[in-house]
Parts: sequence; C-alpha cells; structure tokens
Amino acid sequence: MPSSVSPLVAISVLLLGTVCSGVAYLLYFRLINDMGATSALTVTFLIPVFGVAWGKIFLNETIGWHTIIGSIVVIFGTILVTGFSISRPRSAKSGGIPS
Repeated sequence: MPSSVSPLVAISVLLLGTVCSGVAYLLYFRLINDMGATSALTVTFLIPVFGVAWGKIFLNETIGWHTIIGSIVVIFGTILVTGFSISRPRSAKSGGIPS
C-alpha cells in the first residue's frame, strides 16, 4: 500500500537532520579546538560502545561476552590515546597532552 509523505513530515525530517548534524559538527569542531584532533577523534571510537549500551537499556538487547571484551578494548584504547588519568585533571589549554 503506497503512502505519501506529508509536507510537515518532510520538513520535520529535514530540519531534524540539518539542525542536529549542524549542532553536532559545531560541538565536534569546538572539541578539536579545545582538546586537539587526536583526542577529539576518540569520540568516534566510543559511538559503538554507547550504541550497544543504549540497545541494552532501551531495547533489552542481549550482550554477549565478546561485546563486553570489545567494549573494554575500545575504552582502554581511548584511555591510552587521550592520556586520561583519574588522579590528574587535564588542561584544555595544553591540548590534552599530559606534561
């Protein structure tokens, strides 16, 4: 059964896509400016980890042991790349590189 898309739905989808993408890019470029390109890139490493977490929380999806191991590897790699330390706060002025 074919259906047509109403103008309101089309405009809503276009605005949602452009506004959300635009805000995301502005935040991402600010992150690059504040933390440096390497640290900002690590955000993309965490997207699958959060996708799996949201799937478990909201959709009650099952998570296998391999997914948990993979998430730990991704998080540990992100910690190594960013130089994250709980005991030492990072300075945005230094570009996130520990001294």
